[in-house]
Amino acid sequence: MESPLEIWLAEQCERIPGANAGFAVIGESAHSPAAMLARWPARAALTPRLQATVESARHRGRVTLQEPVVQAGTPPHPPSCVAVPVLRDGLCVGAIGVSLRTASTGAAKQVADDLTRGLRSLETLLALESERDRLVDLVPLLGCLFDHQTLPRVAHALASSLAGRLDCERVSVGLRQRDSIRIVGLSTSVDIAEETDAIRDLRHAMEEAVEQDTLVEVPAAGPPPGHETLAHEHLLRSTEGGYVVTLPLAARGRAVGALTCEWSRTRVLDDLARERLRVVGSVAAPVIALLARAEATAGERARRWIDAQSERLFGTDSRVAKLAACGVAALLISLTFLPADYRVSADATLEGRIQRALVAPIDGYLGEAHARAGDLVKRGQVLARLDDRDLELERRKWLSKMSELQNEYREALASQDRIQVSILRAQIDKAAAETALVEELLGRTEVVAPFDGIVLKGDLDRVLGSPVEQGAVLFEIAPLDGYRIIVEVDERDIADVRVGQSGRLMLSALPDHPLALRVERITPISTSLDGRNYFRAEAVLEEPLAALRPGMKGIAKIDAGRRRFIWIWTHELLDWLRLALWAFLP
Repeated sequence: MESPLEIWLAEQCERIPGANAGFAVIGESAHSPAAMLARWPARAALTPRLQATVESARHRGRVTLQEPVVQAGTPPHPPSCVAVPVLRDGLCVGAIGVSLRTASTGAAKQVADDLTRGLRSLETLLALESERDRLVDLVPLLGCLFDHQTLPRVAHALASSLAGRLDCERVSVGLRQRDSIRIVGLSTSVDIAEETDAIRDLRHAMEEAVEQDTLVEVPAAGPPPGHETLAHEHLLRSTEGGYVVTLPLAARGRAVGALTCEWSRTRVLDDLARERLRVVGSVAAPVIALLARAEATAGERARRWIDAQSERLFGTDSRVAKLAACGVAALLISLTFLPADYRVSADATLEGRIQRALVAPIDGYLGEAHARAGDLVKRGQVLARLDDRDLELERRKWLSKMSELQNEYREALASQDRIQVSILRAQIDKAAAETALVEELLGRTEVVAPFDGIVLKGDLDRVLGSPVEQGAVLFEIAPLDGYRIIVEVDERDIADVRVGQSGRLMLSALPDHPLALRVERITPISTSLDGRNYFRAEAVLEEPLAALRPGMKGIAKIDAGRRRFIWIWTHELLDWLRLALWAFLP
């Protein structure tokens, strides 16, 4: 697989007219294993002249033009090799060279300019390659973190993986517990025995790095670091090692442990290795902290919470928190013994003081419906009408019958038949009575509103033409000028409610208009609903609103005197405890 440097060099050489070879070196030396080398074509032999031109540009730090050797008696040739330096932070870290078949001095300078401009894209490619290498290194480490479920197994897997990648003799993982460190993972052993001198020295070195919150190297790579290294030096002497590095592990800004790497020979980590070690630590620290928290005992969790709260309240930079805590404590103490208004809260429903049921006056069929639930109606307004066609036919029948009997009655009078006159007179009276009855029933076919109000129930549009029986409820209507409140007081609070007590009602439909109420009546019989018992307390409104409607629901609070805050907060719990003890004790 081609490296980014080889891809970039091939792309640049293919763009340069007359280019027949290219060579690039980035690193300490062209012969150093740590250097990145590339040539174009990939399998072509590297000419000494091109290599010398690249080395010259790398050492001099500027563009180099290499002219071919001129023999006696032959005309001079233009330059054949061009090399430009690769600069990073003002230092030359490599060079790029191209061999040309034939070119003038101006063309060679143009090639040098093109190569210099192309170095920007090279830097981008190398940065992406470096990030890819970092991700490639992190993937196995992440895998070892999530392959196990317990902290010791995860710590051992992490230490073993790092030991293999860093080529060190031992890697140790420590977990911070209060002011000390506990070793939870070693690359050389799965199980950690009781604390020995070696484990204690290792723990002290980790504590030294965690207390200073910095990476500690012994021996240091550069000038004196300015922090303590006594524990690390003692660890090196006790293990006869050559180099040790300890990295503190932190999650959410708090130290959770440390990572120590030991080598038997003296060496120095470069900046890239240190950065990768820090990245590993930043990824591993949250996982270790999470596992430690999950495996902590109840006592450790309580102690950790107390420590966090104490640090927050009594730390050096927590004046605001201290003042807030003192203020809250003073407030709680004051509220505990100060009296306050005690209110009994309960669900409440608004009902009309009068509710009239309008029923079918006769048996018949529903003909018309002019109102439904929610409509405002006036006194005398027709709400529904029964079909009167059968009654009208009955009325006509009796009127006709009566007319016929009257004719016979007159003939009997003319013939002076007294017996027939008496019989016909009785039949005429019967027909008149039947006619009056039918006319009375015709007058009852209309259902009218008895007063101004609102229709609570009744929607007959969907049952027009259906039969109705006499006495069937067609509508329920309530006036708009008289309401009562039904308060469902829980049986635990009914002893605190008295007739005449005042309170407030907050309706769901009118949350910005609390209404004053007064308890008027308490029903002495309880009602069971949804597993609880409650008593119905009836109350009246002091000042009704025009926007009120029967059926509205809300919360009522009844003033039940003054109590201390501590009693208001705890009386329900204390009552429950008393009842539970009463049921439990013999």
